[in-house]
Amino acid sequence: MGGVTRILLNLIGSVGILGLGVFGLLFFGKAPEVPVDESALAARSQAPAVETAEVTAFSGPFQVQVDGEASTWRVLTVSAEVGGRIESKSAGCRSGLFVNAGDVLFEIDRRNYELDEQRLIARLAQAQEELNSIDVELGNGEALLKLAGEENELQKAHLARVKTLFQRQATSETELDNAARQELTSRNALQMQENQQGSLRQSRRTKEAGLKLVEAELERCRLDLERCTVKAPIAGRIVQDTREDGDFVKAGDALVQLSDGSRMEVRCSLRGEEVSWIWRQQQRQRSQPVPTSQQQDSAAAAVSAGSGGAADVSSAGSAVASSPEPPLDPLGTPDVPCEVVFEFEGTETVWEGRVSRYEGTGLDRATRTFPCRVVVERPAEPRVATDGRGGTVAPPALLSGMFVTVRIPIEAPVQLYRLPPESLRPGGTIWLVREGRLQVVQVSLLQMTEGEAVVHPVDQQFAVGDRVVISPLAAIQDGMQVQLVEGQR
Repeated sequence: MGGVTRILLNLIGSVGILGLGVFGLLFFGKAPEVPVDESALAARSQAPAVETAEVTAFSGPFQVQVDGEASTWRVLTVSAEVGGRIESKSAGCRSGLFVNAGDVLFEIDRRNYELDEQRLIARLAQAQEELNSIDVELGNGEALLKLAGEENELQKAHLARVKTLFQRQATSETELDNAARQELTSRNALQMQENQQGSLRQSRRTKEAGLKLVEAELERCRLDLERCTVKAPIAGRIVQDTREDGDFVKAGDALVQLSDGSRMEVRCSLRGEEVSWIWRQQQRQRSQPVPTSQQQDSAAAAVSAGSGGAADVSSAGSAVASSPEPPLDPLGTPDVPCEVVFEFEGTETVWEGRVSRYEGTGLDRATRTFPCRVVVERPAEPRVATDGRGGTVAPPALLSGMFVTVRIPIEAPVQLYRLPPESLRPGGTIWLVREGRLQVVQVSLLQMTEGEAVVHPVDQQFAVGDRVVISPLAAIQDGMQVQLVEGQR
């Protein structure tokens, strides 16, 4: 009986505890009401206001700007052309000094070459005297040859008379043999004299060849004497000098190095998109029609050729058709005009140049750019442009080692647009507002100045008159609703 009572009491206690828990949950578990700011809720649901600017068209060439380094067009090594000891070195033949073409740099000992010149002059005189002697012998031989000929004629006549007498039996056979022997002796003397004259003529030709050889050696010796005076072949600055007074040099030993300052080059590298604009411009130029004057000249030439003779035209055409075509350079030569700019203390010094060629085989594997060379034909003729912030301080010429900016004007074959610089966003994007919604557009920046940015659309096209956002936004989403600031439409 007591056990049942205990069970009932436990059951009643458990139900009571459960009831108290339910009551507490219903009474204390309700969340308190939080006051709501109706004005803030309305502001959150309203579209953000943005400031915009109008997209305008860009006309005219834009400039591709790359950094580069000026370098010397060529460096010549002046070497000794003869061997000997250096007797004197010019005071102006020092590293860093400028020399003009023809300035004397070194004097090499010339005494050996002067002795060789005297020896060859003596040999030349000897050869000339030998020729004179042969001429005298030839003159004497001609007189003897004439006498021998007359003697032979007399002996021939005497032999003929003796033969006639012998036929008449008016003389003996002994007389006939003596006359024949005398005629043979005179003929032999004549032949020997002719042979002697021939030998003298051949000896004279040999002496003439020897005389020419001596003259050539003498000319070479005199040339070596001139080469003992080493002169600057070009006007330029001495980069390095390695020889001093008293040094012995051999033919071919380097003396100085000269930097040619008549022309300069700028080494720079163009990115792929920059080179693409150059190619587009070249394709546009090649696609332009031939000028009317050239067409008229071609037509006039064709008419004159037709009136002059069709055979000549056909033969010329066949010759042109059969001539082999020169191999084409697949990369091509840019030959694009540009400006080379060096800025110093607020002053811009500008030189006219041309992108002359691509350097190397094409694309650089390390930088993934196209190395180029810009040629400046007149490095000593700059023009100076100052921005007013400093004095007009400009270098007199383009010097090797200058870090410069290369500006390449490009005539774009497509439409470009002008935007405020503050409209550009990270990642190369801009925010356009169309029908009250924000649209993210990818662009390519071509040129940036203080007042404008020139861009080209990449993935989506836009037009002149579109509105671009210039004010900042905390968070954006493509297609989100925006509203223009009051006063803008």
